[in-house]
Amino acid sequence: VESGVRPDSSRGSPQPDSQVGDQPWNNGGMYHEANRNKSGISLDLNTDRGKELFKELVSVSDVVAQNFPPRVMRNFGLDYPNLRKVKPDIIVLDSTAYGSSGPWENYIGYGSSLQAVTGLTYLTGYEDSGPVQGGILFNDTLGALNATYAILLALAHRERTGQGQWVDLSQYESGVAHLGEAYMEFEMNGVAPTRRGNSHPDHAPYGVYRCAGDDGWVSITVTSDAEWASFVRVVGESWASNADWETAAERLVQRQNLDEAIGNWTASRDKHEVMHLLQAGGVACGAVYNTREIATDPHHADRGFFTISVHPEPVGPRPHSAPLFRLTGVGRPPDRLAPRFGEFNRQIFCDLLGKSKQEYAELMGQKVISDIPDNPGVTPPPNVEGLLRMGFLAEHDLEYKAKLGI
Repeated sequence: VESGVRPDSSRGSPQPDSQVGDQPWNNGGMYHEANRNKSGISLDLNTDRGKELFKELVSVSDVVAQNFPPRVMRNFGLDYPNLRKVKPDIIVLDSTAYGSSGPWENYIGYGSSLQAVTGLTYLTGYEDSGPVQGGILFNDTLGALNATYAILLALAHRERTGQGQWVDLSQYESGVAHLGEAYMEFEMNGVAPTRRGNSHPDHAPYGVYRCAGDDGWVSITVTSDAEWASFVRVVGESWASNADWETAAERLVQRQNLDEAIGNWTASRDKHEVMHLLQAGGVACGAVYNTREIATDPHHADRGFFTISVHPEPVGPRPHSAPLFRLTGVGRPPDRLAPRFGEFNRQIFCDLLGKSKQEYAELMGQKVISDIPDNPGVTPPPNVEGLLRMGFLAEHDLEYKAKLGI
């Protein structure tokens, strides 16, 4: 559910081949990746008629999920106490930045600000650097996963009891709960960890090492003396048999010298060669991939992780990720394209809610519903060459479609 005034913000980017077409709000890559197999309508909740239609939709629904700040749905009169009057067993999920109570309840939250307050930004970076924002908006993903889990629990509860449920989910709390040992260090010992780059307080070697080639790197992790013995055996060179590195305690003390020696060994080798060699010997090692390498990885191809969906032009065929798990005896779900703006308006308002053609036309004329957004929210095409020069892009592959098989 979106409105012409405030369409889904992911609709705008990235545009196919960095070109803005006639309906750019239907072409954004992030929107298509996140919204396949969904139906979509437009509805302006700032209007009284829009609120009435929303309540009608609630009356035939199982779950309402929203992520406005708490004040928004309260001001609309569409919060859980009001929706419960419409449908007593409705399940309402409020996925908000800081929860629906407390002094921060109406603070605005984006992934970057939530990363900061959850401590993730503070812990990311090197010892001699300031805090660093992550390369992805981690809390957005955590919030979505926890919301799905909470909704399934609420549905199971209703199936057993017949009762609806209000789910008050704080994305801030979701982030803190996943901080893991860094938070527990303080809770158990009064110790506040700081930034440590790619190292680990208990294990060595544990880091990312430069390899041959342009921007080639590998991550190597050794967590026991047995794994270190495997590393020494696989490497098969005299430097690795240093008696000062035989135990975990000794390797931690000698971490700097150890990392330097391993870095010298990896520097002349391809990252894939290092990964396959160490993995064959029982040592955890992964080549550091950029997005091109992820998209063209033969392991993904073998498992069929990316599936190609054919969109209307100018988007055309594009690969999208498949479901992240597989169930025995259950085929993959149909891969339906993400809905165009307002694509399912007629189906939902006429076929489901019973509105006549005349009523539908009036709603369109009053812009209670629409099929073209007033605010497309399209990000201007990037200056690719300029971003390359500034270091914001790693590469621009003009043959990317051939490599993706599209």
